[in-house]
Amino acid sequence: MRDALLSDLSDLNTYQLIGMHDARLTPSGLLSSSPVLAGEFLKVFKKLLKQVDLVWLIAPETDGHLLKLTELCLAAENKEDGPILIGCGYDAALVGTSKTLSFEAMQKAGIHTLAIHAGTEVVRDDYFVQLAESKAAWVVKPEDGAGCEGMQYFDSVSDMRHWMQQEQRSLHFFAQAYQPGIAASFCMLCREGQAWLLSCNEQHINLQHGGFKLTGISVNGLTPYWQRFETLARKIAKMLPDALAHVGVDVILDAEHNAIYVLDINPRLTSSYVGLREALACNPAELILSCVLSSRFKLPPIEKNRVEISLHEYDY
Repeated sequence: MRDALLSDLSDLNTYQLIGMHDARLTPSGLLSSSPVLAGEFLKVFKKLLKQVDLVWLIAPETDGHLLKLTELCLAAENKEDGPILIGCGYDAALVGTSKTLSFEAMQKAGIHTLAIHAGTEVVRDDYFVQLAESKAAWVVKPEDGAGCEGMQYFDSVSDMRHWMQQEQRSLHFFAQAYQPGIAASFCMLCREGQAWLLSCNEQHINLQHGGFKLTGISVNGLTPYWQRFETLARKIAKMLPDALAHVGVDVILDAEHNAIYVLDINPRLTSSYVGLREALACNPAELILSCVLSSRFKLPPIEKNRVEISLHEYDY
């Protein structure tokens, strides 16, 4: 994802690219990179914030990382000659980080999603009685996870509850009844409550050892759903007026009941970005920058090519 973005930015031949890299790893040759030793990330990050005109974050929501960095960037942006953040505002980042807040916001906005059950409620005897007759499989997710990270699958509500009771997991996880269907996502641009759909993607997710693993993405593999995804994109943009730049949304398509459930809103680049340039037949970084920097942004004509992405551990 990082290298795809750097390649797109380099091709614009407009910006001097500055970044950071783990001192133990080889830096990318596409930018001037500052090595970071253990425990020095924030120190180096804050130093670089004072040297740049634009800042583009690639970070997970896990443990609030994306939210913390977003807050630092917005604070720097508010200073005289501060850098412009190519990304969402604080409220959108907060809703995207918190699955509970995201669920509440979507309910209020009339967006179909799946009911969530807080871990602290699931382990209570009186609350569990309400779920005990469920014959559905169950999924447990971390409150601020990214992608499939930390997700667990259980064949029964009893197994799910037993897992929640161990190691204080109920404080950090919530549960949802498993919804069969096609795992999907879409990429969109947002600005001031407006949305422009970029792609409709099928996700290839495997169940492994009681957890989930994203193994690949068919970018624009679900273009027959374009109009319905576009409607959802506009609802989400209105729901999050400070959502800006690229946003990725994970959904489940229940073809049997002709329903679409929104699962996650990711206020950042997602893995699908790797295939966007070929899918759109244009430079997606240029589109995103134009969306942020131009108050009169309009999406130019784009293609809807299907692109296959295979994901491995080192791709994240």
